[in-house]
Amino acid sequence: MEKSIQDAVHGIIKLNEPMLKIVDTPQFQRLRRIRQLGFANLVYPGANHTRFEHSLGVMHITKLLQKRLELDDEVVIAALIHDVGHTPFSHSSESLLERYAGIRHEDLKKIVHGELKDVLNDLGYNLRKLSDIVSGKKQSIVCGDIDADRMDYLVRDAYYTGVAYGVFDIYRLIDKVKFNGEVIIEAGGLKAAESLLISRFLMYPTVYFHHVCRIARKMYEKAMKRIIENGFDAKSLLLMDDCEAMNVIKAREREFYDMIINRKLFKRAIYVGRREVDLREISRINEDRAERDIAEEVGIDERYVIVDIPPIEEMREVKVKVDVGDDIVSLEDASSVVRTIKVANIENWRMGVYTKPEYKNKVEEVASDYFGIRKIRQKSLDEIIF
Repeated sequence: MEKSIQDAVHGIIKLNEPMLKIVDTPQFQRLRRIRQLGFANLVYPGANHTRFEHSLGVMHITKLLQKRLELDDEVVIAALIHDVGHTPFSHSSESLLERYAGIRHEDLKKIVHGELKDVLNDLGYNLRKLSDIVSGKKQSIVCGDIDADRMDYLVRDAYYTGVAYGVFDIYRLIDKVKFNGEVIIEAGGLKAAESLLISRFLMYPTVYFHHVCRIARKMYEKAMKRIIENGFDAKSLLLMDDCEAMNVIKAREREFYDMIINRKLFKRAIYVGRREVDLREISRINEDRAERDIAEEVGIDERYVIVDIPPIEEMREVKVKVDVGDDIVSLEDASSVVRTIKVANIENWRMGVYTKPEYKNKVEEVASDYFGIRKIRQKSLDEIIF
């Protein structure tokens, strides 16, 4: 038995009987209720797509690669279930799960349970092997330098947010991928790979790290962190969807719940790039301690200060191998465009300190001193031209 699903991005996606058994489990159906981009719909109203359709899309791309690369069915199944461990609002709960329960969403051995586990066992799939594929320890098609996961989420997120930056020639890239223990791109796929890197470079500041998305995410994390530290079991996040998580916050952190759902969010007291701070010093700072110190100096409750120091996103894609005919080299060695993007990528980094509007000025003053933020004088147009 085979069924066809009409997907907005890839068109018809076909599911065979084993896949249907997996998709029909409650654990997989939960993904219908977890938004792919967390709180991005506060900025892009169309960004309501879920981990469910993304998982189908990654499986579809992996099936196309399977035909070219002679992959085992196990890799396709791993692609299908690669996100079943995602917690509410996708990455927004991920740090909480890892911090308080010691579990990463890729660790299927610790996550898969109930009917889904029974179905996988009945179908003869080994959870350890599936987990190794999803985490990138085995093969690199689902999780690697350039993988099926990235190929789907860039085009899908661009489609639903309405931005054009995530568009690249995905099917040309698929057609020019080969596998020899690792992913290798044929010379004819170089431009498609460059396009993927350009898309990634533009999507991160525009969508994934848009300041409103970031503030809403950090407010959610702040509220849920307080709830967990007051006795809530972090492992419960693995069973919950977005609505259930917000109901927990509604019951225990009502002020933050009202602010998030009504888009009455914290404001940026500080929002600076790498040129205004010492990155080496900033990377050593404990966010929780900084929040306490700044709040104490300002004279407000610690809950009203959020310090957001994101890691610098590594562009793993630049390491993928390219067959240039007489040699196999890394993508960054094969492309001057990619080398430029790799250097420019750090300019996308921003750290922020967020607070309620009424505390913004005082928090800005204290946080600027606390982090030693350098004031960068903006050049006039005449200085730039002449």
